[in-house]
Amino acid sequence: MKKILVVDDDPFLARTLELYFRGKGYEVLVSNAGRRGLEIWQKEDPDMILLDVQIPDLDGPDVLAKAKEEGLKGDVIMITAFHDTEATLKAIGAGAADYLYKPIDLNSLDLLLEKIVVQRKQRERLAKLSYVISESHKPDQIIGRSAATLEIIKAIVRVSQTPTSVLIEGETGTGKELVARTIHHAATPEEPFIAINCAAIVGNLLESELFGHEKGAFTGAVQRKIGKLEYAGQGTVFLDEIGELPLEFQAKLLRVLQEREFQRVGGVKTLPFNARVIAATNRDLGKMVEEKTFREDLYFRLKVFIIRIPPLRERREDIVPLTEYFLNRLNQEMHKRVCRIPNTYLKALEAYDWPGNVRELQNVLRRGLILSPNDVLELDEGCLHSSGPDKASDENRPDDILRSLEDVEREHISKVLRHTKWNYGEACKILGVTRPTLRKKINDYQLPIDLES
Repeated sequence: MKKILVVDDDPFLARTLELYFRGKGYEVLVSNAGRRGLEIWQKEDPDMILLDVQIPDLDGPDVLAKAKEEGLKGDVIMITAFHDTEATLKAIGAGAADYLYKPIDLNSLDLLLEKIVVQRKQRERLAKLSYVISESHKPDQIIGRSAATLEIIKAIVRVSQTPTSVLIEGETGTGKELVARTIHHAATPEEPFIAINCAAIVGNLLESELFGHEKGAFTGAVQRKIGKLEYAGQGTVFLDEIGELPLEFQAKLLRVLQEREFQRVGGVKTLPFNARVIAATNRDLGKMVEEKTFREDLYFRLKVFIIRIPPLRERREDIVPLTEYFLNRLNQEMHKRVCRIPNTYLKALEAYDWPGNVRELQNVLRRGLILSPNDVLELDEGCLHSSGPDKASDENRPDDILRSLEDVEREHISKVLRHTKWNYGEACKILGVTRPTLRKKINDYQLPIDLES
């Protein structure tokens, strides 16, 4: 790090910081206003920027936001007074590396500077040891390269050529609705796709929801309602979680599938039903038939063509392409530019069993993007381990060795900092302390910054 930009309208503080950094051998650029500071940032490409929250003509968070929009580089430390908490949070959310309170403590600044230098070296190292994600995936497509995924795609191609009913089986989060939508778009892309979560609709409302009702059919029916079966036209009705369908309603659904017609609740007119039915379940319907909780005749009517989606742990070859797909989509959604995954994280993703399947993978990556301040993915590794915390150090320590409270605190803070890779925000959450308190402890205990551990 060779060049530092200080943007602050306090001439005494700006001069102090200028002399301080020059004494450490840095080239120092100074501005007392936001727009001029942004111009210098654009022209000089500094390695680090100390940016005051409240400065003339364009405040610090807005300067940072514009710099990020233009793709300007450099680690940003916000300088703030205690009453600027809201603006500080806004700046951290926009990509500031950290912040310092006024009056500035030079010891804290030293620690922060050292931390940023080490983090920059780590990012450069990770960039060389990381997987660059592809941007070739199209939206809403089935992602994967495993043999199981290829078989699912083949099955979709076959069944989309006929109007037959389909039953999709798979654990929660495996992508059953995506498969249903893919069948629909391959067969009748211009027609409606009507999704119904059978577990989310109260039993006594289900008939009205699917079939519709006439005015006056029951208390509260003040006008005619068109049901979802009627809306579907010649498209697709997707019955998600079909195993949750009340037993008394199953007979009514069976009649619709057999006769291909229905009536609105309270109506006398028979309406044709021309849509394809795709049902999905995470339960064993065959076992439910044996237990008399699901009608056997409805089960056989639905399972004309079955597509089984294996859990993600049984098709690990799909994890990398799914990760690429979700990162691209989440980058757009969250206005991020994460394009590299450290190989250690990639191996952890591939080794994890994913009890929540594809949905859990998406949520882990979403949290990772929140934690990632630059183009390298940062993951909360704790969510990828099912085992408890490492207790080896405590178990191997003789019981008769009694240590001071100071030693215990020093070791614990050091352990938390190593675990969070010296991320002050995460460390403060775990320790339950403020940043100034954490910095004071680091200074008091003279803890060495080590991001390699």
